[in-house]
Amino acid sequence: MASNVGMTRGTELTGKVALVTGGARSLGKQDCLTLAAEGCKVIVLDLNAEGAAETAKEIADAGGTARGYAADITDRPALADAIRRAESEVGPVDICVNNAGWIYTVGQLKDMKDEDWDQNLNINLTGTYNVTKAVFPGMRERKWGRVICMASIAGLLGGFGQTAYATGKMGVIGFARSVALEGARYNVTANVIAPGIIGPNANLSPMYDRMVKRVAMQKEGQPEDIANAIAFLCSERARYITGAVLTITGGMDLFTF
Repeated sequence: MASNVGMTRGTELTGKVALVTGGARSLGKQDCLTLAAEGCKVIVLDLNAEGAAETAKEIADAGGTARGYAADITDRPALADAIRRAESEVGPVDICVNNAGWIYTVGQLKDMKDEDWDQNLNINLTGTYNVTKAVFPGMRERKWGRVICMASIAGLLGGFGQTAYATGKMGVIGFARSVALEGARYNVTANVIAPGIIGPNANLSPMYDRMVKRVAMQKEGQPEDIANAIAFLCSERARYITGAVLTITGGMDLFTF
């Protein structure tokens, strides 16, 4: 995994407080490292307390500022407590990256367990709502904020055997666009990233090789491809972009043959 946290660029994001959910590993960890490299103070939120602490330590060891916190984004009281503690120790949240998600239940509708449907929507959609709701009022009061929600190409195209996952991710798009409207007059933007196949954990599907062949570039993306886009959307260079859905797919959503 690429890390440039030691090369802080001193951008306009210097001193901003970024909260990243699911920051202990993979995409979320790279989001934390990249935002720290942009000068952000990072709140690493994850169900895995040890992993969150490790990400925060990596940032701190490289000269950045970060703290890790354990929280379940589906547990509203515990989540509220964790965010209150984080804001008191690191600072009010300026940037909210809703990275935490669940993709590990795959099955056709006829075979889907009701509990799998509930879990997908509870984590991917309601969890995003819970976190954003906790920090959004403060952004409006301070008249600056960035909300990033992670959807998926499955949320745009649908996915065979992914009715729950695709539905939740499409819901995230509607949610983020509504937040964009509510934040627009307060200098708070809300945008969506819709990734395709992103390594190093993309090879979880038995159809992995077949999926990559559908990508126009014929290869998977990397976590830094997502993190760099997030950093851009959080910057002043993207101040007039809100309610957008940015696909990062290598052309997976194009007609290829």
